[in-house]
Amino acid sequence: MKWRSTSSLLSSSSSSSSFTSSSSPSSPMLLLIAGLAVVASAPPAAAMLSCDRVLADGHMFDFSPLRGPHSVVTAQHTPPTEQNVTYTLDLCGQLKRKGDVPKGEECPNGSWACAIKRWRAADGSTGIGQVIPLAGNLENHGGGPLDYKATRLKTADAHGDAEREGVRLVLQGGRYPLDGPVKARQNQRVVVELVCDPNLEGTEGEWGVEEYEGPGPAMAAARAAGGVFAVAAAAADMTATATAAPTPAPNNPVHPGETQLTRPDDPPALVFQGYDEHDADGAVGTLRLTWSTKYACENVAGGRREHWGFFTWFVILVFLGTAAYLIFGSWLNYNRYGARGWDLVPHSDTLRDVPYLLQDWVRRLINTLQGSGSRGGYSAV
Repeated sequence: MKWRSTSSLLSSSSSSSSFTSSSSPSSPMLLLIAGLAVVASAPPAAAMLSCDRVLADGHMFDFSPLRGPHSVVTAQHTPPTEQNVTYTLDLCGQLKRKGDVPKGEECPNGSWACAIKRWRAADGSTGIGQVIPLAGNLENHGGGPLDYKATRLKTADAHGDAEREGVRLVLQGGRYPLDGPVKARQNQRVVVELVCDPNLEGTEGEWGVEEYEGPGPAMAAARAAGGVFAVAAAAADMTATATAAPTPAPNNPVHPGETQLTRPDDPPALVFQGYDEHDADGAVGTLRLTWSTKYACENVAGGRREHWGFFTWFVILVFLGTAAYLIFGSWLNYNRYGARGWDLVPHSDTLRDVPYLLQDWVRRLINTLQGSGSRGGYSAV
């Protein structure tokens, strides 16, 4: 703490007498101290989602092997048209559209999840009905930040989740439409439950997509030839020729006619649970997915209990202690002595001398090292 002599107190009495409680020192040091106080008291900011380090209730999960675009394709009969919807998600970053995709048939840059609705009329004509950015960092396009939330299923509020192992991820930031009247825009989100299944990688039974770049599954030949509606035809053909009855495709509880297209002999790991246009009191459109994968198991490589180590706690405590010392000492010097500028800092005289002390110490060290190798002015004979 900074202590002053009696003479210095007397010499400063004339200047301190004109000091009023309404005045406040404005100096870089006070700004620095105020910044330290804000940093020390502010809660930590939400971190960007890193798929290789998803922390939920102290458990760390690594979903980086699932990097890349993954899609579910649904079909719905909407007379006089047929409708297909491709829901695509990448847990590890924004979706990267290929350069040959026509403008207006893609979600904006920054989208982590996107829904593309297509229609086909009886005469064979096709078109794009809707392009809905469901989640991502879309502040620059009229949406919001990703703002993800990870919940461990075993500790979730729902009673049925207690018996399951995995993580529930909620990804936000989507909005539809992105322009137009504010009241007409609806927030969007994706709720994906990654459920532990030690026998599944997480890419089983998945249809490839030609719109996105990334290490996703290979494209089906029928899809490459005819687009998204060829997927429906291929799925129907496989169902008709299957020797065993296929597993019923999941239905959208909100739109019962919307069903996921699946392969009868290869059930999907990524399952469509429904898209609710008016979830959460009608304010949020919500896509719900269930993803069975071994990477959601808590005992797999990469999944571990995460704790702050001793060094992390040490750095935090040192920082908080230093901040508290500077703030309290400066406050005391300001209120007791009317100090300003550098005089606010506790032991400011010593701190001013630190550069000179270091310089002197370095000079002595160099002289010592140089002197140990000299011969005192004599040369060897």
